[in-house]
Amino acid sequence: MLTAHFLQSQYEVETATNGTDALATVVRYSPQVVLLDINMPRLNGVEVLKEILKIEQSIAVIVVTGNSELHVAVEVIRHGAFGFVPKPFGLRYLDHLIAASLGRSAPRR
Repeated sequence: MLTAHFLQSQYEVETATNGTDALATVVRYSPQVVLLDINMPRLNGVEVLKEILKIEQSIAVIVVTGNSELHVAVEVIRHGAFGFVPKPFGLRYLDHLIAASLGRSAPRR
């Protein structure tokens, strides 16, 4: 769902199905923004977040997760995430958060 939405919004999109592949994708493509889930195979989202920011601190990491527990949000923000978005969420909200992380206006719909 997110891939289709952001491709339609004219963003370049790369995907990964686990934490290890996510890190390899970050190294390969040097993205400006990463949408990251907490619950991933191989490496969890917090571990991936820490490693991404070791690779490049300017990458805006937005954690999108079904885990809405406050301590998880605090942990990812403490470790440098740009934002924390619990599911369910509106795509428009995510558009605005990504635009903010890139320092520009969200696309109008």
